[in-house]
Amino acid sequence: MISRRRLLGGFTLVELLVVIAIIGILVALLLPAIQAAREAARRAQCINNLKQYGIALHNYHGTNKTFPVGWLSRGAPTNYFANANTKLLPYFEETSLHNIYDQGEHWYDQKAEVGSLVIPLFKCPSSGGPNPYQNLALKQILGNSRNSLFGMTDYSYCKGATDTFCLNIRDWSTQFGNTKYILKPGPVPKHVRGVFDLAFGASIRQITDGTSKTIAVGDASGDPKWRVCHGVGCTIPAGPDQFGEIPYAWYPWIAGQPNSTEYYPQLTVPCLFAVTIEPMNKYPVTDSYIETSQLLNPNPATSCKDSRDGGGNSVSNFRSDHPGGCNFLMADGSVTFLNESINLTAYQAMSTIAGEEVITE
Repeated sequence: MISRRRLLGGFTLVELLVVIAIIGILVALLLPAIQAAREAARRAQCINNLKQYGIALHNYHGTNKTFPVGWLSRGAPTNYFANANTKLLPYFEETSLHNIYDQGEHWYDQKAEVGSLVIPLFKCPSSGGPNPYQNLALKQILGNSRNSLFGMTDYSYCKGATDTFCLNIRDWSTQFGNTKYILKPGPVPKHVRGVFDLAFGASIRQITDGTSKTIAVGDASGDPKWRVCHGVGCTIPAGPDQFGEIPYAWYPWIAGQPNSTEYYPQLTVPCLFAVTIEPMNKYPVTDSYIETSQLLNPNPATSCKDSRDGGGNSVSNFRSDHPGGCNFLMADGSVTFLNESINLTAYQAMSTIAGEEVITE
């Protein structure tokens, strides 16, 4: 008896193409959901970073009765030593790093292992870019004898709704031809002043608008996609620098000063401050720049001019890689997400500490 074997057929080409098409459709449907889930996780980590900022700031305030100054200058107006990040290191559980940070040296003269250290808290996981990063133009400016490899940050301290850099400068003493100064914050109106500034960190009692309604720190992405331009209202990204590198919004967590007259146009960069003069997520990002002659002018009527009043300074806008807006740490330690379409007047009001009085400290 001859047995009949059932012949098993394979997939036809048409059937195979149909299966591949179905798989492709499923992947196309699932991919946005997967990406959204990943971004939600990254945003959650970013929010947690800002909450750690809030805890550190309030612990610092509990000890010192004020928030740390945005930038600390010593001896002369352009002699920058440290920034708020370096003052908060012990409160970020970075006591060992703070112990080797030499408070008597400029930020760029610290040990190489200090400035180049990558601190995860300072980086938003949604933001890309090299970390640590060595910018060739900055390396040339600082010189080979100084540290030029730096860990990056994606967060900026809120300077308010003004881009004036203003100091109250008084002679202290003159020895061996060197003049030393007492440097205090200049007379910036409260209705535009933020929580942080040159030689200034607000106390909670000064935040009369309410700490839950006042921005302290916000997203300031240093991703290479955030190109930079020069001056308030600028719309054309800066071209390649002398080394052929495209300027973007990178900034070291340790850096203690903004760009200034002496270093422009070699550098076109943001700084550790951000303001609300321009909308969040403005592209290209406005650079941060101090017109040195304005800062050194002791006449407040001239030296404390905002760019809208003819001043020559600029400060970068807040920006993030989260769709639709930015995360902000409020002065009470809470974190909120603001939509980039927020009314500009309301946005600016949230960045300031008080009413229309003037503080001179």
